[in-house]
Amino acid sequence: MAILLKQGKNQCLFALWVIDETEEELFRFFSSAPQEEIEALNSFKNPLKRMERMASRLLIYELLGKKVIIGYDKYSKPFIQGDTRSISISHTKGMVAVQIGGGSVGIDIEHISDRVAKIAHKFLSVSELEGIDLDKQMLHMYAFWCAKETVYKIYGKKRLDFKKHIRIEPFNIEKEGIIKASLNKSGEQHFLLNYLIYELNNKDKYMIVKYCQ
Repeated sequence: MAILLKQGKNQCLFALWVIDETEEELFRFFSSAPQEEIEALNSFKNPLKRMERMASRLLIYELLGKKVIIGYDKYSKPFIQGDTRSISISHTKGMVAVQIGGGSVGIDIEHISDRVAKIAHKFLSVSELEGIDLDKQMLHMYAFWCAKETVYKIYGKKRLDFKKHIRIEPFNIEKEGIIKASLNKSGEQHFLLNYLIYELNNKDKYMIVKYCQ
């Protein structure tokens, strides 16, 4: 059970898992999952995808204290069968993150590399690009990207333009903090997102942005 971080406040539950097990080790834990989840696992041909799937489910079981089935609506947004709480799941290189709450939730985790800088112009407005701290450019861009991904997951539907519909207010990038975001799609909504830069073994860095109402 490679849980790195686990937080709970009111109805908000958050946890982070590093996948350092083999697929066989993960399956030993996962083999007692509901049959529907085991059957769904067999549809994944990529072993890394299977491992991410198992780790996310095991993390959910740990947070909820019970084994459940995760379903998906017509927009591919996850939900917990037989439970009124909302859930959001994210995974990246060797990591899985889960956010559960009584209201709207969203979470995104990304392994920090140079990938986002290459596509920043596609998801950031001119004013957002101008607000990037050039001394911490990579971290700042990942915070913007993860914030917009989190708002997208809160919205939970398709056809959302990151550049047009989601705006991030200017902020200074630190190790952790709050990001103010707004969504302008059939009315305007505002969100206070929490972000955290997580460093693993003084080597890999991860950006985490989450929201729980």
